[in-house]
Amino acid sequence: MDKILQANYLTVGNVERYRTIMRYFYKRHRQMQGASYRPELIQMMQENFSLEYGEIEMDQDLESLVIWGNLQKQQEFFQIRSIEEYRNKNFRYQITEEGVLVEEMVYQLLNQKHAARGALDEEVFRELLELLQVFIDSNGVNCTVWPSIREAFRKVGADTANYIGYITSPEVDSRMKTEAFLVYKDRFVNYLRNFISHVQSLSYNFQSLVTALETIVQTPLVGWLYQKELEIPTFDGMNQAEVAEQVAGEFLALKNWFAGSSERPSEYDNLMYQTDQMIAKITGLIYYYGQEVHQYQSRKKDYLQLAKWFGQTNQLEQAKKMYAGIFGLDHTRHFFVSEASQATNNRSESWSLEPATLLLGPRGQRRRAKSEEKRIIIDHERQLTKMQEYQMKLAEEQQKIGQYFENDRLDFSQIKQLDRTSRQVFLKWISKAMALQLPSQVKEQTVIEHKIMTELDFEVMIHIDMAIRIQVSCEDGLLELPQVIMERKIR
Repeated sequence: MDKILQANYLTVGNVERYRTIMRYFYKRHRQMQGASYRPELIQMMQENFSLEYGEIEMDQDLESLVIWGNLQKQQEFFQIRSIEEYRNKNFRYQITEEGVLVEEMVYQLLNQKHAARGALDEEVFRELLELLQVFIDSNGVNCTVWPSIREAFRKVGADTANYIGYITSPEVDSRMKTEAFLVYKDRFVNYLRNFISHVQSLSYNFQSLVTALETIVQTPLVGWLYQKELEIPTFDGMNQAEVAEQVAGEFLALKNWFAGSSERPSEYDNLMYQTDQMIAKITGLIYYYGQEVHQYQSRKKDYLQLAKWFGQTNQLEQAKKMYAGIFGLDHTRHFFVSEASQATNNRSESWSLEPATLLLGPRGQRRRAKSEEKRIIIDHERQLTKMQEYQMKLAEEQQKIGQYFENDRLDFSQIKQLDRTSRQVFLKWISKAMALQLPSQVKEQTVIEHKIMTELDFEVMIHIDMAIRIQVSCEDGLLELPQVIMERKIR
């Protein structure tokens, strides 16, 4: 993380002189006019900066910009006719690539104030989805769509991040806290809701495509991009290894943006969360301002209408009911009702229910519920009964399991029908055998073999062939799983 020298001229004391020179070189670069020479630079500075600007200042400024890496100079040799021409070396100056980048950044900061606002555009997502679909349907052979995928993905990431950053910025947050925001509230909310409703329907498609993207062989695409790189005559182009690294990074970026990873959620999920949060925030502000406006609104007409209603009432009981309905009850009593009472009956009216009993216990910080010590009684007969029940259940389960083994061997592809209890036991054994393998071995090996000790007091050697898929008929449907063979070894 070294200091960026190319940005020095933006913060030094003579910043106006340096920026005038760099702006001149940047304009010539955009006009494809190439290098400039010292005399014309002096004339430019005297016209645009100061008439007192001379050769000494020019030499100092140019040398500083060359040292910082913004300009590059090259001496031109010609036939020397005098000693003065020998002493005054003739240099030509040209802006560097780094200088162009810095000037472009300065130009965007000053002239494109709202360029980083971004947008939530559903069409860009659909365009990226269609391009990915074309690329995957061709199994990675249609390489001509990859530059379009790059551009669409870059636009999706930049626009969404910039818009979320814009609407969550302190500047926008302060504007939302003014009453003038009420004029734009509907546009904000509708814009965000329409985006969510349209893009959420594309979530499953994107996740399926980026998952399928992992199976694409990258070699044809790398070769095509490297060939396009060779067609551009440059001295510092990328080699094939760098192109392959870039493609692998782009594949990973697409996966992480739409599907996420085990370490962090996807940027798509984060976008949906930030959008929901902004809708909730705007809704809360709308409610707040609505209450503020309602608080200071004159209620004179309302009270005159109420007075008219009360004036038309001849009975005191009716006036009391009207008062209670409009202003609420002056004196209220609260009753506690336990969950076991009839209060949970929604079909009965409240005053027709029987009251519940509330048991009050001791209160206070030092008060605790009394706990009585109870002796432990060992019931040998009950223990023996429970043990016999367990042994009978174990024997019944062992008999069910044993009927599937022929000569201590069980091939799942030969099972005609599997009962529910045995299926649960077999799946538990298979899961236990697979769990004993390392994750890396499970991915690399197609055949898994492991011996486990079962709860039925015998060992089982389990062979799992991940490359073969079979279906086993069960009582409640079909079970699809890899080819499994079990060999029983009874002690």
